[in-house]
Amino acid sequence: MSESLDRRQFFKIGAGAVVVVGLGACTRDSSTGTTASSAVPGSTVDDGVAPVTTPPPTTTAPAATSMLAGRRLVVVQLNGGNDLLNTLPPTDGRYHDLRPTLALPDSDVLALSGVADMGLHPSLAPISRFWDAGRLAVIRGIGFEVPNRSHFVSMDRWWRADELTQPGWLGRVLDSLPGEPPPLFATALGGGAPLLDGREVRATVITSPSSFRWVDIEPAWLAQMGEGGDDLAGLARHALRRTVQAVADFAEITDGDAVADDLPTREGGASITEGLDVAAQMLAADVGTQLVVVSAGGFDTHAGQLPIHADLLADLAGGIDAFFTAVDAAGMADDVLLVVTSEFGRRAAENGSGGCDHGAGGASFAVGAPVRGGVFGEVDLGDLLDGDVRPSVAPHALFTRCLDWLGVDAEQILGRRDDSLDLLRR
Repeated sequence: MSESLDRRQFFKIGAGAVVVVGLGACTRDSSTGTTASSAVPGSTVDDGVAPVTTPPPTTTAPAATSMLAGRRLVVVQLNGGNDLLNTLPPTDGRYHDLRPTLALPDSDVLALSGVADMGLHPSLAPISRFWDAGRLAVIRGIGFEVPNRSHFVSMDRWWRADELTQPGWLGRVLDSLPGEPPPLFATALGGGAPLLDGREVRATVITSPSSFRWVDIEPAWLAQMGEGGDDLAGLARHALRRTVQAVADFAEITDGDAVADDLPTREGGASITEGLDVAAQMLAADVGTQLVVVSAGGFDTHAGQLPIHADLLADLAGGIDAFFTAVDAAGMADDVLLVVTSEFGRRAAENGSGGCDHGAGGASFAVGAPVRGGVFGEVDLGDLLDGDVRPSVAPHALFTRCLDWLGVDAEQILGRRDDSLDLLRR
């Protein structure tokens, strides 16, 4: 460690860092290709404390997005287990039999042209325009063949492509890149995203845009620290410099101000609309962002589901609609794929509390110009799996298409391909 930065100062930076940001960094030797992980500091700000001037960037931000053929992938995680049957109400009369108080009235369900056996929840009206344009894929019954109703296990299976000892399936993509990506290349908004965690590279996590800035750090410290190195102190210096770059890049996007203040939280996640607003601004900025995960909680609807779920889906649909309006205006429509996931669906029958308990087959969406619009998978209420919608689409099929979109070898990343989901136009 540099003699000009004493141990007490170093630990002061680290202690204040981990509250908000988990910014992964690694050093790669360009001549040997070897990689070393580093501990990762970040930054935070206390309410009412004005941030000091952000230290100047120490590296040059990329002039343009260049990795993964310039393609962007945005994943919206609906944490808690989104209810398939009320999201995509079936016309099968058994739906009303199973849910005498919770089923949506047929007159309220939005019809999809060319589809006879299901419709959309009325709160999803803003995304119906993507269906009409052939840019919306509806995936029903998605889930693992042998389901698990635990949030923790099921979310881990989704994040790690059902290999619980492996990094996140997008984290493996980060590890496979030939060079160190820009600090905001992979960003989680609203909460942590193990999906983006690799063994060697980790994502930037921004839970509060207004707090993603420096407080109580002297700009002169960075110069005193010296350059990187192969020892632990060198790795720490490298990680801090990447953190500084991430904060500086984000400040440039927002002109130093908060983006929509904080991301309002609900049950450990962010408002989808505001999270996607931040995502759109990051993609449009020249900071190299290509992978974004927006986490949103509240979908664990065991009780009082009807009004709660309606508000949640309105947030989702409004966020997607506004996101693509911004994407289209920025001229990026051909380069962006957005997918919506949840760890499982909910049981076919309502419970006694006006809600539904943890189930199996769920719903996903894929939206964007690259998407081949249509309905994929099926729901058969006459053939339930222990009272749950039986999974009919494997998550690996969605993972495979996402990786195909990014131009990486899905078999190398996942260990196998699943080509059963004809989701993309190209």
